[in-house]
Amino acid sequence: MSTQEFASDSGAAIADTSSADGDEQFAMLELAMVVASRTNPRTYFDPVKLNELADSIKATGVHQPVLVRLLPADRLQETFADRKKSAPLPSHEIVAGERRYRASKLAGVSTIPAMIRRLTDDQVREIQLIENLYREDLSALEKAEGFHQLMTLSNLSAEEVGAKFKKSRAYVYAYVKLLELTQEPREALQAGKIDPSIALPIARIPDAKLQKKALAEALKRDWKDEPDHSVRS
Repeated sequence: MSTQEFASDSGAAIADTSSADGDEQFAMLELAMVVASRTNPRTYFDPVKLNELADSIKATGVHQPVLVRLLPADRLQETFADRKKSAPLPSHEIVAGERRYRASKLAGVSTIPAMIRRLTDDQVREIQLIENLYREDLSALEKAEGFHQLMTLSNLSAEEVGAKFKKSRAYVYAYVKLLELTQEPREALQAGKIDPSIALPIARIPDAKLQKKALAEALKRDWKDEPDHSVRS
């Protein structure tokens, strides 16, 4: 693995020493030369946690490098148009680690450690989907959408997706099935009024009105404020 730095004005490599396989290298990149990805499935970043991470970066720096690739040619015009006149031309795109990148900007640091890798658009999407699926705060519907996108965009089978997360094919299919929930049950699941074990049998009902009726039954509570129905019932 090599260490390479890039000039802020031109983006040219200061020390160009390729890694053994030529596919990956380490660099301290200026934040102004890095832009967020257009395909990251994660769109919400908790501002409180982001500020906590920024405080940590101010104190001790970024401990884990972000993953980037050279900026795709089709984004050059876009980034050129968006940048300030005095700013360096962006040269790299975040693949994984956008939370660290955003927190670094909040922390006011000028550089970020990065692993630079040659990646196609398809490889980028797969890496981003997998990284997103490992989030601890991922909702059931976000997980369902992630599994579905891996199967469709990356052309993976349910077995192959499950193998990446040490889960069974049935586990993957069960989550993907949640995408067949109609609006009311989907909102109830998102709000935590029902859990995936209750949402799944509702999702298997191929009729919107009956799904709504089943949801009403699932939401019934007894005098102890406990659910009237078990998953089985």
